[in-house]
Amino acid sequence: MASTVRPVSLILAVGFAACTGEPRAAVAVHDSGIAAIDAAAPPPAPAAAEGYWAAFLDDVVTGDRAAARAGYEATLAQADADPALAARAALRLADLEGAAGNRRRALELVARAAALAPGDDAVQDSAVRLRARLVTAPSGAADVRGPPVGSSLPGVPARVAAAFAEAEAALADVHRRRLKPVLEALSTSVRAKERATEAAARAYRAVAETRGLARVAAQYRIGSLYHDLAIELVFDLPPELEPGVALQLRRTLRASAVGYLRKAAAAYRICLAETAPQADAAPWRVAAETDLRGAEELLGTR
Repeated sequence: MASTVRPVSLILAVGFAACTGEPRAAVAVHDSGIAAIDAAAPPPAPAAAEGYWAAFLDDVVTGDRAAARAGYEATLAQADADPALAARAALRLADLEGAAGNRRRALELVARAAALAPGDDAVQDSAVRLRARLVTAPSGAADVRGPPVGSSLPGVPARVAAAFAEAEAALADVHRRRLKPVLEALSTSVRAKERATEAAARAYRAVAETRGLARVAAQYRIGSLYHDLAIELVFDLPPELEPGVALQLRRTLRASAVGYLRKAAAAYRICLAETAPQADAAPWRVAAETDLRGAEELLGTR
């Protein structure tokens, strides 16, 4: 069945819409803007509705967050059957992830929701509000894709292990940097984030020259760096920008995000194609498979 996911150019539109409400340092579960999407929802297919509303009841009535997550994930996995309902499930998952401190995962779910329902004003408005709150939310350990920062590579030469440790330190530095979508610091923060990302990617490329597990892990990290940067570039432009300047900046950021997502997908594929001991490479490959799916969904190529 052909995918109904829209390309990232439509995803980015949510990041450039006018933001309503003030950003908060944490995301509240059951934000009123998120709750409003259900009142405006079009009638879903009966099978899809059953799973979604069961998850909704687990979420807001019984408080069973684990069951709610599972139900929302199942609805999102059937996005081809009912993209509008899947978009609502993605937003509710993003709300839960944000409340749990998983900022990066929440941001990606918001982007997915916007891509699934580009013509749904309720979804788009809720996505804008939720993303505005996530921008300043504190990061948690789950902000790093795949194995934790500082993971070791069993069996690689000592010099490669040392180079990988240095690259991991550069990765941690990238995650500490935040874009500042205010006029005075916008261009500076974007350039700084891009430079830090490229520096970390270069460090991992040096590790990837060694075949086997080193290349598997390094290529995965390269993909994750570009993937995260693409998601970070979806933000609300300062309202004081001149309309012409804002339009040009939107186009520039949109092109950059698409390019970084493509680089991420290419790196994930190299990771998956490399030969390495299964037991050692499994955590990196599982993460690469998951994140490649996510990148392709945002690009509209899956």
